[in-house]
Amino acid sequence: MDKEILIYNTPNSGEILTKIHHHSFKNVWKKNLKKNNQNLVWAIIFIIAGLIAVFSENHTFAGFFFGFSLACLTSYFSYKSQYNEYKKNFERQLNKEIINLNKNSKDVIWEFAPEYFRFRNYKYDFRFLWEGVTYFILDTNFLYIKVLPELCFILDKENIDEINFNKTIEYLKTKAQIEKP
Repeated sequence: MDKEILIYNTPNSGEILTKIHHHSFKNVWKKNLKKNNQNLVWAIIFIIAGLIAVFSENHTFAGFFFGFSLACLTSYFSYKSQYNEYKKNFERQLNKEIINLNKNSKDVIWEFAPEYFRFRNYKYDFRFLWEGVTYFILDTNFLYIKVLPELCFILDKENIDEINFNKTIEYLKTKAQIEKP
């Protein structure tokens, strides 16, 4: 496997691009939205504590608890609004990319060589030494290959057959570092 070069030519389509990017966007925001829901839980807890303080006629603590609940609710809705804005912007950019892809449709080339990893599509031609490459498998359908913190290449299992997908994973085990998703 050390001397073998794996080269795949995968189709490039708007449907595949949409599927991969939606999956990635969902995974990125999943953890953040879960944390934001904690703000809502805290707001409810503080409202209940405030109501208890009102009924026990301790208005100082009631104001304190209602103030915190207001801060938590404000943070929750602000974050939800920010998420919706990011999602709209994401969809707009994705649609723009699909239009460009359809105009310049070329297949994606994946190359796994002993010295480097290469990714080429209609827009970019990247070549990276293995030292900076990490990978992980997500949902058994996607292979995430990360280079530097900023770049991520996603190989969809539907684009290649099972044998070549497994060969790619074996190749990455010898050349790159595995990472937990």
